[in-house]
Amino acid sequence: MGVNTLANKPLTINIRPPVSVYATYRRLSYLPWYAIAEFVDNSTQSYYDHKHELKEAYKKEGVKCLKIMIQYFSELNMLQIYDNANGMDFAELNRAVILNSPPANPSGRCEFGMGLKTAACWFGHKWHIETTRFNAHEKYSVIVDVDEMSHQSNEELMVEVAKLDRSEHYTKISIFDLYKPLKGKTAKRIKDQLTSMYRQDIKSGEIEIYWNGVKLEFQDPPILEEQHKNGSKTLWKKEINFKVPWESEHQVLPVKGWIGIRIPGSPRDAGFVLMRRGRVIVGGPGEGYRPAEIFGQGNTFRSQRLIGEIYLDDWPVSQAKDALDWSGGLEDSFIEVLKEQSKDYVRKAEGYRTEIKTTKEDMQEAAKETKRLFESKEFSSKIGTELLLPKRPIDDDKKKEDLKKVEKVSSGPLIFKLSLPREEWLFKLFWQDQLSDANWMDVEYPQNNEIHIFLNSNHPFFDPYIKDNSMLELLQKFVVALALAEKISRLNAKNNLVDAADFRTYMNLVLKYAGHIKEEEND
Repeated sequence: MGVNTLANKPLTINIRPPVSVYATYRRLSYLPWYAIAEFVDNSTQSYYDHKHELKEAYKKEGVKCLKIMIQYFSELNMLQIYDNANGMDFAELNRAVILNSPPANPSGRCEFGMGLKTAACWFGHKWHIETTRFNAHEKYSVIVDVDEMSHQSNEELMVEVAKLDRSEHYTKISIFDLYKPLKGKTAKRIKDQLTSMYRQDIKSGEIEIYWNGVKLEFQDPPILEEQHKNGSKTLWKKEINFKVPWESEHQVLPVKGWIGIRIPGSPRDAGFVLMRRGRVIVGGPGEGYRPAEIFGQGNTFRSQRLIGEIYLDDWPVSQAKDALDWSGGLEDSFIEVLKEQSKDYVRKAEGYRTEIKTTKEDMQEAAKETKRLFESKEFSSKIGTELLLPKRPIDDDKKKEDLKKVEKVSSGPLIFKLSLPREEWLFKLFWQDQLSDANWMDVEYPQNNEIHIFLNSNHPFFDPYIKDNSMLELLQKFVVALALAEKISRLNAKNNLVDAADFRTYMNLVLKYAGHIKEEEND
C-alpha cells in the first residue's frame, strides 16, 4: 500500500492486492440487507467512536442526532448511503478502500476492514465515496470502477480534494448500475430487516435511519401479562445471564439478554434474535432463530409465541456478519444451555390459551348438521353403492392398541351413525388435549364397523376457528367425511395398499354426495 501526498501532485491510493480481487466479491452470498448493514455499521461505529464531540456539534448545528439516509434511485438504478457521522480523513479513506485494512480498534462493529469494499462490489462494479471529517476543511472524493481498472490493469485510484469554507462532517457512498434492482418485495424486506437489525440504535433515540425517505421505527413485541384470580399479574419476560463452554478453543463465552412470550402469537415475528455489539446477526421478521430442540417441529404454539433478544457480544462471527461462527460444536453447547433456561417458558407458551376452550355442548351443537347428513337415507344409500362387501377383518392386536388410545380420552365422543345395507357403521369423534406439534388428526379402526377420529384441539390449525361454531361445524363435518373416504379406500384397496388417487376419488364422491343432499333438502 502506498499514498502519494507530494506537493503539486494529485493524491492517489495504491490498491494492493490487484484490483481483480475486487471483482470476485460479486459472487459473495450476501443478502441485500446484510450488504447494506455493512455501510450502516460503519456509520454507527463512527458515531460511537466520536460520540461526545458529535453530540456537541449536533447541538450547534440544530441537528437532533446521527442520521443515516439509505436511498435507492430506481430510475438511475443507484444506491446511496449518507450519514452525518464523523466522516473520514485521508488515512481513514485509504483504509476504507484498501483490502485487509482492519481498524485500529476492532472491538466494535467494524472489525475485519472488509465490509465497505465487499458490500459495494457485491452491489455494483462502480462506486463513489465522498467524505469530510469533523473539524477538517478538506473533502475527499474517489471513484472505484472495478471493470475499468481491471481492463487497464490500473492499481492506483485518483482522489479529488476540495477545500471547504466551513466545517462539515459526512460520508456519502453511491453505487451505480446495481446488478439487481432493489424493488418490490425486496425493498420492503430491506426496510423490515434493517428495522429489526438496528432496533437498539433506533430505540435509543440517538440514531435515525431512513430507507427511501421513510424513518425506521421499531415496535417492541406485545408480552403476555397474565392476570391471576388474586389480582396479581405475571409478566412473561425474564432476563437471562449464563455462560457456554467453547471446548475446542478452551474458552467460556458469556450470554445475556431476555426471553418472553408473545401474545398474540406470530409465526413471522416469533423466535429469538441473536445480537452482537448492538445489532442483530441472526433473526428478524420471518428469520427468527428457532432450534427444534426448543421450538419443536412444525407450527407449534411455542414457535409462534416464544421470543427473545440474546446478546452474544464476545462470540465469533462470520466475515459478512450474517451468521455466528458455530465451529467446534459451539451451537450444540449453546442450544443445550439455552434449552434449560427456556424450559418454563416453553411449557407456558404451549399451554397458555387466550380463550376459554370450546365446551362439549358447543361441539355437539356444531355436529348437528353432520348427524343429519349421516342419518339421511339417500346419503347412506349412495355410500353403500361404493362399497365392496364382505370387508377384510381388522387385526386383533390393532384393535387392542386402538382401544387403549380411546381409554385415554377423558370426555365422551361425538357419535355419528351411517346405516348401510348389511350393517351400521359407527363414527366416534374425540377431541383431545395434546401438544401443539402432535398430529392434527388420527383415525383408528377398533372394530370392523367402528371408526374413531381423534382431533388435537391444541393444534395451531384449529386455534383461529374452534370458537366459531359455523367453522367448527364445517371442520367436524369435513373430518368425518375424510374418515369415511379413508374407510372406503381401505375396503377397496388391493394388497392392503391404498392408492392416493383412489382416496381422492372417494373423498370427492363423499363431499359431492354431502353437498348434493344438502341442496336437495333446502330446495
